[in-house]
Amino acid sequence: MIYYKHMLWACTAALFTGWVLTYDQGLCSETVTRHSCNWTCMLLTLQWPGSFCISLNNKSICKIPQNIQNWTIHGLWPVHTGHCCDCWPIFHSHLQEIEPVLSQLWPSLLKGKNYFLFWREEWIKHGTCAGCEETMGSPVYYFQAAIKLRKLFDIDSILENAGIKTSCDVSYKYDEISGVLTPLFGHNYDLQCVTDKKGREAWIQLKFTLYRNQTLGCHKQEGQKFNTMSWLSSSGHPCPKNTTIFYFPINYEHPNEPCN
Repeated sequence: MIYYKHMLWACTAALFTGWVLTYDQGLCSETVTRHSCNWTCMLLTLQWPGSFCISLNNKSICKIPQNIQNWTIHGLWPVHTGHCCDCWPIFHSHLQEIEPVLSQLWPSLLKGKNYFLFWREEWIKHGTCAGCEETMGSPVYYFQAAIKLRKLFDIDSILENAGIKTSCDVSYKYDEISGVLTPLFGHNYDLQCVTDKKGREAWIQLKFTLYRNQTLGCHKQEGQKFNTMSWLSSSGHPCPKNTTIFYFPINYEHPNEPCN
């Protein structure tokens, strides 16, 4: 029992000192790898539920709850972190106070995907790296930071005020959308699209580059790295500039074919 406690302490200590011990049968082994707490940039990725299901290979697993009507959070991801610490636990009780707003702004859109297990995966994969920053130095701080950023970047109101509305019939030029976003966010964002079975480009995601202090922007050299990897493991591709983009409405009954 003493050995188990020692290893848990070692893993926790390693996270805060910039090192992480790799996992071996559920425990941290003595193999040491470098864990980068020196990351500079994060990605805040917002997704549009109306197009989300189009991006899935197995579209039957998609489900959009009736209470989801706005842009949701896909993730808050530190960039170029290396391995994060598997030893920093998260429990349901950590998120109970913010669970109502988290369920609204960062839901799982997959059938049978328990919300807490979904959030737990995000914490283990990304949040433990973000925890190197004091303002995100616990599970609840990390998710509170994501909520704060989502509310700060009120995309729904921005688009509505600009007259960009969901439609199966009306599409928008890339410059029409960027013309609304660039004055507010500079060039610190990327538009992502998916192609539906009719060949239409549907807007699915909006990615923001942030410093670790959660402000917009990124060092030039980090920005170059970001541009080369920001689409990896992504739900879509950069929206093309030579064709129009559809902003599909949410179809709760047929989410995988919102505009069939």
